[in-house]
Amino acid sequence: MKVWNEVETKALVMRLLQEFDERLLDTPMDELLVVDSISVSWRELMRCLQDAVQHHHHLHCHELIERLGADNTPFMLFIHEFGILKNHLVRLSLERDALDEVRTIFALFDELEDEFAGVYLKHFIARLGLRNHLRLSHIQTLSEKNILVYFESHLVWTDQLIKAVEQRNPDLMPELDHTRCEFGNWLLEQAPQLIRDRSHIEQISSIHKSMHDVVNEVRARMQQPRANGPLYALLKKTETYSLELGNEISLLNSIIIMSVYNKDPLTGFLNRRFLDRVLINQMEIAKATETAFSLVMFDIDHFKKLNDKHGHQVGDRALEHVAAIVRETLRQSDLVFRYGGEEFLVILPSTHLESARGLAERLRQRLEEQPLAMGARLIPVTASFGVTEVAPSGYLVIDNSLLREVMAECDGRLYMAKHRGRNRVV
Repeated sequence: MKVWNEVETKALVMRLLQEFDERLLDTPMDELLVVDSISVSWRELMRCLQDAVQHHHHLHCHELIERLGADNTPFMLFIHEFGILKNHLVRLSLERDALDEVRTIFALFDELEDEFAGVYLKHFIARLGLRNHLRLSHIQTLSEKNILVYFESHLVWTDQLIKAVEQRNPDLMPELDHTRCEFGNWLLEQAPQLIRDRSHIEQISSIHKSMHDVVNEVRARMQQPRANGPLYALLKKTETYSLELGNEISLLNSIIIMSVYNKDPLTGFLNRRFLDRVLINQMEIAKATETAFSLVMFDIDHFKKLNDKHGHQVGDRALEHVAAIVRETLRQSDLVFRYGGEEFLVILPSTHLESARGLAERLRQRLEEQPLAMGARLIPVTASFGVTEVAPSGYLVIDNSLLREVMAECDGRLYMAKHRGRNRVV
């Protein structure tokens, strides 16, 4: 580091640190700077600088930043705290109107920040590479990928990006033109034939283009001086876009499943025999996108009595009536199965528990507010709902035992809804 090697800089830093230390004795500041779950003391930060000045190395600085980086402490949070120390040293120089000292301190801390960012970048690239590999392995495990093959190709694309940044080699960069990568080409050529909702295509295209714009900036920054901080920030943004893209592709995949799988002829919903396969795939997708999904199991209340009182023909009309309201209420990407005679299961991709309960409550209200019209008669049709969230962090191995566990939890909540009086969400 050029600034560190200057004798004047070393003398300046040692003098300012000594003055600052003396002021701490007279007017103690808060001893600890709390950085996320890590406590960093003023003394530790000062020792970091002193070691660099006295011993021509930054061993203590590196130990400190390695610890924070390994524990995933936000880089900007640490730099903010480190900047507080810089501001105190600047203030000491300004009290003497020593503007040259101020310029030296700023140059010194700029170099330190870039070096610290380099340590953070190294840790982040290693973790990103591991996460990307795990995401890819989950997609490769799928028994039926459909358009998730394009998410798979995107993850391979991301792996190229990681290697290029790690080696600081622009020649290793993946395709930068968002219209020419494999997924971009599919968006332009085939997606409009599969997706009716143009706004959905536009949303996905916007995410995809934004991600490529960020990666083009990575390419431009890669060999510039003091690029560690910007590259760290850009890669984090790229990963965010990547996960958003994965979620959108998985939603499109669900739409395709609903359109091509065999369905129950009465309700138009998916047959139960596909449930295990689809649910296992959804668990793998949740792992790959690091996004929870939810299950809603619901049962038409007193359906046997309705059949006994009005006949099976009315019972069938009631099922069709419920199916129509379900289709009006749910998203095109939600996967609905006829689970039993009057029982249904809904897989809500990329949906957390609170949102799933809200959706189930809307569906419950609509059923309650829209009785089945049979000529002049209005026959009340209500349902009870059990809702559960499936978080990817909650499981490691995806097997039949996990499926039974998840289904049992959802079924248990449905039972609770019935036990508490029916026509409710639990």
